Amino acid sequence: MDSNPPADVPSLYDILGVERSASADQIRRAYKAKALETHPDKLEQGASPEDKQASEAKFHEVHGAFEVLRDAYKRRAYDIQRGFRPQNSPRWEGELSEEQRRRMEDRQQWAHKQREEFEERMRNLRERTAADREERRRRDQETAEHRMMVERMLAELYRKNPEWAERKEKLRRQGHANTRPSPVSS
Repeated sequence: MDSNPPADVPSLYDILGVERSASADQIRRAYKAKALETHPDKLEQGASPEDKQASEAKFHEVHGAFEVLRDAYKRRAYDIQRGFRPQNSPRWEGELSEEQRRRMEDRQQWAHKQREEFEERMRNLRERTAADREERRRRDQETAEHRMMVERMLAELYRKNPEWAERKEKLRRQGHANTRPSPVSS
C-alpha cells in the first residue's frame, strides 16, 4: 500500500500558502492570516448552514495544517511521509547523520544495559526464592523431627508411669481443654 497521498490532495504547505522552506515564524504568520480569513464567525449573518459548515471545515483544515507544521518533529515526519526532500540536508536517501548514528548507538547500549540489569534482577530473585524455599523446607523438617521427638518422649513417660495416662484421661473426660489423649504405647 502506498502511503503517499494522491497528487490532487493539497499539501499542508499549500493549505497555509507557504513555501516548504518557510520558517516557523512565517508559518505562524500565515496561519494567523488564514485563520482570520476562514473563521466561521467572519461569515455574513445570513450565511447558509452549508456555507457555515464549509467555512468550519476549512478553518479546521487550516488549524490542522498549522498543528503539524509548527512542530519540527511532526513537520519532518510529514515531509518524509509525503516524500519531500529536506531543504537543509543534501544527504537524504537512507543516510544517517553522525548525530543520528550516535543516538542510535546510545539507545542500543542503554537497551542492552537495561536488559542485563533485568536479567540480573531476575537471577537474584530466583536465587532468593530457591533459598527461601529451602529454608522453609528445612524448618518444616526440623519441626516434624521435634514433634516426633516429643511424641516419643511422652510415649516413653506414659509407658513408665501408667498412672499419668490414667490421670490425663480422667481430666480429659472432665472437660479440661489442654489435655490430649495419651499416645498409644507400642
